[in-house]
Amino acid sequence: MKQLILFGLLGCFALTAQAQVLPFNDAGVTLGHHHLMVADLDTQKKIWIDALGGEPSGEPPLLFVKFPGVFLILSDGAGTEGTKGSALDHFAFNLRDLKSARDKLAALGVTIYNESETRFDALMPGGLDVHFFADPSLPTAIAHRAVAMVSTDPDAQRSWWETILGATTMQEGAMTVSTIPGARLFFSGADEAPAPTRGRSLDHTGIGVRDVGAFCEQIAAQGVTCELMFGGAIAMITDPGGVTIEINAGLESR
Repeated sequence: MKQLILFGLLGCFALTAQAQVLPFNDAGVTLGHHHLMVADLDTQKKIWIDALGGEPSGEPPLLFVKFPGVFLILSDGAGTEGTKGSALDHFAFNLRDLKSARDKLAALGVTIYNESETRFDALMPGGLDVHFFADPSLPTAIAHRAVAMVSTDPDAQRSWWETILGATTMQEGAMTVSTIPGARLFFSGADEAPAPTRGRSLDHTGIGVRDVGAFCEQIAAQGVTCELMFGGAIAMITDPGGVTIEINAGLESR
């Protein structure tokens, strides 16, 4: 299964010309993808492509599904557990037509909860928790919105994302929100350390940079060591909360 995940990482480069990620921030970082381990690829295709309008590319057992701001890599295989209880609690999208998407997902048997006129949450097969928010002014039908992380020291985790990945932070009323291109970042506290993401249904998230080697040298000077793969074509790091992050180059081409 590890080989399958790594093959999926390398396969990103065959699709970079079509990826829909956003331009770099000042640190040279943009959100790239989420890599999902799914037991039933056909069901996931119905959810992400038929119901939510993602654009598919690639061939099973690996499937790439592109959305504005991010793409998903779906690997054919079961993660150990879902996102709840892990260091990456959920990710989120904005929707131009909230009700239509909600009804399509419910018709597929997806568990819908925490509903209102402006949002709903969905528990996908495999325990993937995904939140959806209404945005009638959205120029596309759907766009990536946010990533929510949990750790025993959310302030330190937020500071790491600011220092290493160039996240910017501001107050929105009583809410503290950090951002990198493609995602709002939320950091919540937990009494006990959540499980690391590796091996779970959401195995890792990913960022794009201009040059993997140069970026790894940059963050090495800040005390972060890259796990280089495929001769340095890609790299993996893990944040202080246990979120594994893939680093690759080329995803900004879209």
